[in-house]
Amino acid sequence: MATAMKSRFPVLLLLGIIILASLCVTYANYDEGTEPRVPGQRERGRQEGEKEEKRHGEWRPSHEKEAQPGRRERWETSEEEERVDEEWRGSQRHEDPEERARERYRAEERERRRQWEGEGKEGSSKSQERRNPFLFKSNKFLTLFENENGHIRRLQRFDKRSDLFENLQNYRLVEYRAKPHTIFLPQHIDADLILTVLSGRAILTVLSPNDRNSYNLERGDTIKLPAGTTSYLLNQDDEEDLRVVDLSISVNRPGKVESFGLSGSKNQYLRGFSKNILEASLNTKYETIEKVLLEEPQQSIGQKRRSQRQETNALVKVSREQVEELKRLAKSSSKKGVSSEFEPFNLRSQNPKYSNKFGKLFEITPEKKYPQLQDLDIFVSSVEINEGGLMLPHYNSRAIVILLVNEGKGNLELVGLKNEQQEQREREDEQQVQRYEARLSPGDVVIIPAGHPVAVSASSNLNLLGFGINAENNQRNFLTGSDDN
Repeated sequence: MATAMKSRFPVLLLLGIIILASLCVTYANYDEGTEPRVPGQRERGRQEGEKEEKRHGEWRPSHEKEAQPGRRERWETSEEEERVDEEWRGSQRHEDPEERARERYRAEERERRRQWEGEGKEGSSKSQERRNPFLFKSNKFLTLFENENGHIRRLQRFDKRSDLFENLQNYRLVEYRAKPHTIFLPQHIDADLILTVLSGRAILTVLSPNDRNSYNLERGDTIKLPAGTTSYLLNQDDEEDLRVVDLSISVNRPGKVESFGLSGSKNQYLRGFSKNILEASLNTKYETIEKVLLEEPQQSIGQKRRSQRQETNALVKVSREQVEELKRLAKSSSKKGVSSEFEPFNLRSQNPKYSNKFGKLFEITPEKKYPQLQDLDIFVSSVEINEGGLMLPHYNSRAIVILLVNEGKGNLELVGLKNEQQEQREREDEQQVQRYEARLSPGDVVIIPAGHPVAVSASSNLNLLGFGINAENNQRNFLTGSDDN
């Protein structure tokens, strides 16, 4: 046995040498063409994320190789494989509690971002107010009442915008709009009113203790209604909407104006009295009073529906026969040259105060000819600026002007003092003038304090209505130009 192993040993040794030599040759062929590497040092191509291949006897980066149609390297994946892989990863993420928590966090972040953007828009509006506190855009009107026949809107309080308007805390601006052949039902208001027709034709009926007067009103007609006067307003036109604005001067609480309806309103004041008082005062059974003045209970189902119907009945449609009857009783403001204390006057009934080819300015001041405005110390003006025209820079010596854009568009520049809203300043000589600009559109309101220069230009035919507070002895001083331009 030992002899056999000894005889075979040289053969086995020879086979081992041959196998070892073949392995060395294979390794040498694999490593041919590469640079010697220092242990621990990575290849340059691998450091740069490149995959290399041998072509035509030399090594080239994979991004330099020519693309071969239909050929896909083993490290490349198809779109289908990527889709399946992504679906698998998504399912794994959905099952992972930590991943679900991250998804909820991302959803909350998106929601917070949307809320922040919404607040940003509101903040931009407040920022605009800070940049120009004198401008009240038309969207600052709050809707008090609205139905299919029209609406009543009131502008936000002036003194809530800025301390600059502290002297205007008793003044509010209210706008009425009514469709043809509709009527605002009788009411009285705890404020003095100066009412002006912006467009359309109206019939205003005013009830006094011993009389009732009806007036035909058209564009530019203005009338004063003392506080507590009961009145109702009708749009007598067949086609055009009626637009009316009034300046309300509160008499009870600063900036608070309340209306009390005679009928058809949830503010109907007769409802506040007891049955005994109503029967004794009107000498009539309560059932009759309820039918005639308070409406029949059978007409409504439940107190909620009753209130809703009364609210919608504050502005109602009337028949043509009723309109014609009111027309017959009404008189026109243009028939009288001089207005009495309780009758309307028209802003265009006199020659314009300023007039040329660029526009006109009509103004009614609290003089003896117009006693309605004397006790209120207010002037009313109407400004017409033709397209491309400019009302030159000027200021009012005493009057604070509430300017409403009735029609057209334009631009306004007002000059005030920088940081004027701050009550205290360390040094008076640090005050600097600042320009406030406003793009004017219908329904916008601008407050022009006394002594503040202002200029208005028209990009289209522009019509403005102005109420001047502290009108007595006021002077309008132009900084440039003359009476002819």
